Amino acid sequence: MAFALFTGFLRKLAYIGGIALSLLIWAVPEGFGGPYVPGSFDIGTGLVYALAFLLLLALEVSHDSSRGTLDARIERRIPGWDRWAEVVPQRRSTADGDMGGG
Repeated sequence: MAFALFTGFLRKLAYIGGIALSLLIWAVPEGFGGPYVPGSFDIGTGLVYALAFLLLLALEVSHDSSRGTLDARIERRIPGWDRWAEVVPQRRSTADGDMGGG
């Protein structure tokens, strides 16, 4: 997970996996933020981490942040890599070198 976040490798899977792992940790060891006693407002850190990964996923969709990532380098060499790495795969135009024949 740390490698994916630092280098930008398989970002889509890292963010979705981070959400799933955070919710799993929040549900099982943290017991959904319990124990529930009067005056307790601690929801646990797992839910906060899941929301942080959701924010990263939303930022990935709203901004073109793939320039400097490992995925951007791999996408230039391996066609179809963007299906695994990008949240919204980029459409290639004829200006990008795609001849458009189909």
